[in-house]
Amino acid sequence: MASRKKVFPCGHKGKGMFCHRCKQEEEINERRLKRKSAWNEKVKSSPIDISHLPKKVAEKTLSVIEIISEGKSYHALKGKRLASMRQREVISIPVGWSYRLICIERNGTFDFVEVLSHEDYNNKLSSGGWK
Repeated sequence: MASRKKVFPCGHKGKGMFCHRCKQEEEINERRLKRKSAWNEKVKSSPIDISHLPKKVAEKTLSVIEIISEGKSYHALKGKRLASMRQREVISIPVGWSYRLICIERNGTFDFVEVLSHEDYNNKLSSGGWK
């Protein structure tokens, strides 16, 4: 004996005790919210403000900060000191094609200052830098 389809309160039709379609959408939304909240926590716990960056650049920035914090040399990440600008303690590390991570070395430790687009980086350099 075939059972009939019924109309659920959400407006969908089907056989069963609840609407499987709505249940699946709820599960997808819950997973999306968990991922988003995890990302927001990661952004908040970052040593510098990365909320204005695209997600891929922000992830790369966090990985560069982690690598530097572990003790790996900034030379391995193609970083350079701004010695020609008379700011030898300032180090610029490229993050992707068009962003730079600026950090200042004090007594062998790195203080992460900011992440700039390459255009903002050039403008800051021409206006005197980070002193």
